[in-house]
Amino acid sequence: MEDLSFDGKSDFNIVFPSFSKPFYLKRNSQKKFTKIIEMSIMAVKNRERKLDKNSSMKVHKNFVDYNVFFRFTHFIQSTGKYKFFERKNFLPFRVLTMLLGPLIIKKGFSTLEKTWKFLYPPSFLEKHNINLKRWGLQIISYFLESFFEIVFYMPNHSPKNITRFIKMEGFEHIEAALQEKKGVLVPMIHLGEMYHPTSALLRKTVTIDNKTQKVEVVGIVSPENEFLLRQFLKLWDNVFAIVTGKFSDLEKDIETHLKQNRVVFVLHDYFNKYQNRVPFIFGKKKYDFLIPCPQLLPYFHYKSGIPVVPSVSIPQKDMSRSLVKFYPPINMRELDPLKEPPLLKEDILKLHQGKMSQRHKNSLLALKINQVLYPSALEYPYYWQMVYTLFKRSQFRIQFDNVTSYFDFFTILLHRLEQFMEKTYEPGRKDKEIFKVLEKLTEEIELLREDPKAKIIFRKKYIEIGLLSSKAAFNKAVSIALARRSNYIRKQFPNLKVLFLELVALFD
Repeated sequence: MEDLSFDGKSDFNIVFPSFSKPFYLKRNSQKKFTKIIEMSIMAVKNRERKLDKNSSMKVHKNFVDYNVFFRFTHFIQSTGKYKFFERKNFLPFRVLTMLLGPLIIKKGFSTLEKTWKFLYPPSFLEKHNINLKRWGLQIISYFLESFFEIVFYMPNHSPKNITRFIKMEGFEHIEAALQEKKGVLVPMIHLGEMYHPTSALLRKTVTIDNKTQKVEVVGIVSPENEFLLRQFLKLWDNVFAIVTGKFSDLEKDIETHLKQNRVVFVLHDYFNKYQNRVPFIFGKKKYDFLIPCPQLLPYFHYKSGIPVVPSVSIPQKDMSRSLVKFYPPINMRELDPLKEPPLLKEDILKLHQGKMSQRHKNSLLALKINQVLYPSALEYPYYWQMVYTLFKRSQFRIQFDNVTSYFDFFTILLHRLEQFMEKTYEPGRKDKEIFKVLEKLTEEIELLREDPKAKIIFRKKYIEIGLLSSKAAFNKAVSIALARRSNYIRKQFPNLKVLFLELVALFD
């Protein structure tokens, strides 16, 4: 994998795009009946999470309601009209997306531009003469092309033609993982045609205990995508869908599928701002900012030793063609500390010695998954869907509402910094020492509680510390806190500055 540190010694490679009839498996009646029962039970469990005919499908507030498009998809798939497109060239759809792109780009371009300027340094964009509006048009085309691919091409995939649509690398890692008979967890990100890994596996078989069987696949999908794929699911008896929701809703369903040795796909970048945060790409200075990560996958990996096999789907000629990669499995119990960087070495030793908290164990696995998956997001910037919601989903704000005293100001600040520490993980960070200084500061500001002169009018509504490293987040918060001190606070409470400076020094 290329170095992404932008240290001037190495370059970052961005890949620019070059611009059947359904096959029905013979079904064993008993297996078909079993699937019907399973699907019926799951439908009852998920009925409140599935979409009905009156549901809105407006995924992003900046874009239109997708309802009409999704229902069009359902019509095409349910009537079999997709069969006409099995051997048709994808080019007309590409041309159509190029025509529609300029009409749509205005709504979301400012958000895309902000994210890309955050991810790629100005020197890099300038050196490669990158036009971000062109990137914006490309990502809009990607969204539209993905829709057309799902509607007209993916239903035509069969064991006979699958290699025409999808090339696959690393299937041996899935085969080896299934031999353990615990199920397999496959983390992936919203990159390229993200349903192609699932489609490719549906057409594969594996031999376990001298018995050849189809690979059974499970997807955790949003209500909108469940509706989009609902008809497709009916074509195959070895694919299942779970509608996303709270962990308490998902745990038993996922566990049931894993016990039946199925491959469960988990979207690793489908995160929210309340989840634990780890480095985006650990070891890359430009990308050491912290990003939320789902905790579902680490839970099952540590609980039952479920194999973790990351995957990416990279578009090739067009969106109907993909290269699907399955990477070597990540097994936290077998990591060799001697092969890891010094900061990780210490934490992996703690993990093996049973001295690491569950939260840190979960975060360490998320960090390892990030190292595998997120370089591809940077390499294919306009094929990564989550670029649009990166800032929104990664927010971490220190919110100040109706603050009139320094006691309130510092109380809110310190409380949120404590929460930040509790929700983040970085190898080698001096957590114990940092919490001790935060505790000292909390004690120090008690002197301000009843001081009538310690008043402040704080007009700034919040301090945003999301998408920063711990060091950058604390430096930002502390610099604002020190700058906001009145002359009275500076003279009467000099120890505040001492403690704040002691706090930021712990991150050096």
